[in-house]
Amino acid sequence: MPKLRVVTTFFVMLTAVSGAWSAAEAQGSSELAGGWIVTSWTPAEGETNAEPQRGLFVFTETGHYSIMYVLGNEERPQYEGTQTDAETLSAYGSFVANSGRYRVNGDQLTYEAYVAKDPNYMASFGPEAANGTDVRFSIADGTLTLTWLGTGRGAGQIATLRRPGQPAGT
Repeated sequence: MPKLRVVTTFFVMLTAVSGAWSAAEAQGSSELAGGWIVTSWTPAEGETNAEPQRGLFVFTETGHYSIMYVLGNEERPQYEGTQTDAETLSAYGSFVANSGRYRVNGDQLTYEAYVAKDPNYMASFGPEAANGTDVRFSIADGTLTLTWLGTGRGAGQIATLRRPGQPAGT
C-alpha cells in the first residue's frame, strides 16, 4: 500500500475517533495542554539520559493526547538508497507512538491508547476502556516531570519535558 494512502487512512481514523471521544466528555487539563518536548529520560534501572533522542508529547484541554518519541541514545538510522526490510525494522523498532485520551485526578494522569504503533499495546485499550497507563506528573519552573507508575510497561521510568522553544528551567 503506498505510504500516502497509509498516512491518509491513519489521519482519517484518528479524526473519527477523536470526535467520538470528545463527545464522551474526556477529562483534560489546561495546565498540561499544549506540546512538550523530552529533555531527559531516566529508566527504572537508574542512569539519566540528559541528551535523549527526540520526543514530543501533546495534550489537549479536551482530554486527548499524542505521544511520539525515540528510544535509546543512538540516532535513528537513515535509509541508504532503496529502503530494505532491515532498515525499516531498525528505524521503526526504536520509535514509540500512540494517541488517545487521558484523564487527570490530582497529580496523576491516566492515558488510554486508542491507536498505537505497537499493535499489542493498542489492543489493551479501546473507546470503552476503564484501564490505562498511570503516570504521576508535576509542573514546576516550566518543566513537566512524568513518572510511570505500577508494574506494567515503562513502570518506574521518569521523563522530563519542556515547551518547544522554551529554554530549560523557565
